[in-house]
Amino acid sequence: MTAIEINDPFTPEATSSWYRSMRQFWHAVAYSAELAEGGVMSVRLLSQRLMIVRREGDVHAFSDVCRHKGAAVSLGWFTDGCITCPYHGWEYDMSGKVVRVPARPELDGVLQAGLNKYRCMERSGLIWVSLVDDPWGEPIDIPEWGDATMKWQSPPYYDWATSSPRRLENFVDFSHFPWVHENILGTRDRPQVEEVPVWREGGMLRFDRHVIEPNEAYMKEIIGLDDDLITVENRYFLPLPSTIYLLRVFPNGRRYALLMSSSPTGPSTCRNFWHIGSDFALDEKGMNYLLDFELRVLDQDQHIVESQLPEHLPDQLGAEMYVKVADEVTLSYRRWLLELAHELDA
Repeated sequence: MTAIEINDPFTPEATSSWYRSMRQFWHAVAYSAELAEGGVMSVRLLSQRLMIVRREGDVHAFSDVCRHKGAAVSLGWFTDGCITCPYHGWEYDMSGKVVRVPARPELDGVLQAGLNKYRCMERSGLIWVSLVDDPWGEPIDIPEWGDATMKWQSPPYYDWATSSPRRLENFVDFSHFPWVHENILGTRDRPQVEEVPVWREGGMLRFDRHVIEPNEAYMKEIIGLDDDLITVENRYFLPLPSTIYLLRVFPNGRRYALLMSSSPTGPSTCRNFWHIGSDFALDEKGMNYLLDFELRVLDQDQHIVESQLPEHLPDQLGAEMYVKVADEVTLSYRRWLLELAHELDA
């Protein structure tokens, strides 16, 4: 029997419109708490090596490739407010300009060369970088971040061998909950997904969902609800294609917040930063319980999401099949992503 020939409907990811458009957005590259005063660190964003520094309280982002012999300047140190490359001692000021060439002092401040400098800011406990001067949108400003009744934790980032849109789409793919997360986020005797309206709000993608979930024993204790099944209102906010914020409101008004920002380190790799917050798990035991819960979910998801081929999303909506209603949220996300890609690629 002759094998049926199937044409690959996917554009190679490195040249796809959605991947090119990722340069037009803000991306999280580190936790604010990771970078102390005078600190220097190397990060990766969209296959580029960047250097993040903190000087006099402000964060700065540069290309992490010395203009002399290509070494990582981030391996160096601060000297009189300038960053010294560890290879030959070239120094760069906070504009990125070369100000000292130890081997040829007469060239100090003369060379018209320097490190590329990029827009950089801190918001919601994260350091964000844009590779363009006029990025689309803004990094998320979490409303509950400054709420004194909320207790937050920022677990270590995790790397997945998949594209950042695949990772984010997994977050909102509700029909996998009963199968991958049975008795945690759903049950297989109730696999149906109800209609979830999706809308645009101030540029961001928005949707809410009310779900019936199992209520585990310790959760009953810390949240103050004894029912085995509870209905939770989940409010989703997507301000950027690689960032999602979920606010969960329980029947008694208790709140549970989860931020995930998936930074595209390359065409099919991502680094994921996240915060967990609540107004009910306020001690170490309660916070560890919430973290262990989320880690269980991530562990169940990772090997499946990393198995998806190709790792990236298609440039054509018809490249994969969709189920009406059940896939409405993920389809809306893809439409939004492709619209932005085409708009920014024009």
